[in-house]
Amino acid sequence: MDVSQDEDIDEYEQLTTSQVLQRLNEAWINEKLSPNLLESQQEVIDCLLEQCKVTEDNFENASPFAVGVHQLEIQRIKYMATDYLRTRIKKIEKNTEYYLEDEKDSETSSKLSPAEFIFARDLYRNTHSYLNEVALKHMPAAFQNLDKRKSVTKPNLNTFVFFKVKEDCDDVLIDPRESPVDLTRDEIHISKFYPISTLLEDGKVKLF
Repeated sequence: MDVSQDEDIDEYEQLTTSQVLQRLNEAWINEKLSPNLLESQQEVIDCLLEQCKVTEDNFENASPFAVGVHQLEIQRIKYMATDYLRTRIKKIEKNTEYYLEDEKDSETSSKLSPAEFIFARDLYRNTHSYLNEVALKHMPAAFQNLDKRKSVTKPNLNTFVFFKVKEDCDDVLIDPRESPVDLTRDEIHISKFYPISTLLEDGKVKLF
């Protein structure tokens, strides 16, 4: 584990369970509504699942009513975590090569968790190996190479999304045909995803 990962874990340990749960809930909704893969929040999931394990280990000292309440909350957390990961896997499966290339070209933080990167890499290799075995090698030589410009699928970043402003933002260019606008906290807007993607990554807006 690198230093940045240690810092992330320390950050979540300083937050209350409800605050970490709120982060997971927001990350889950953002991921569900975003056409593109967002930065992985695996540290949030790991933190909450560890807390769930600690809670389950203490069930023997709790009353049946308290156990029932905690079990419902744990099931809710596990559902959000599972659906969050399932949503990400579906995006990776749909645009595998695009995200692998994005990882290669990225000079900043990775969008894929280590496990997701291994999954994407193996899926890409296995898919191309299978395609070559059952189809490409039986075709004339001129048709055996795939044109990446035509074969790589990409997310549609022009998809319209609703977003809610979390922090005041000045001079935001939402539509290149219009002048920049000021976004005020708690306002709700509709826009193409790409112009507000940086604001979403910076935590200044959330999808709604």
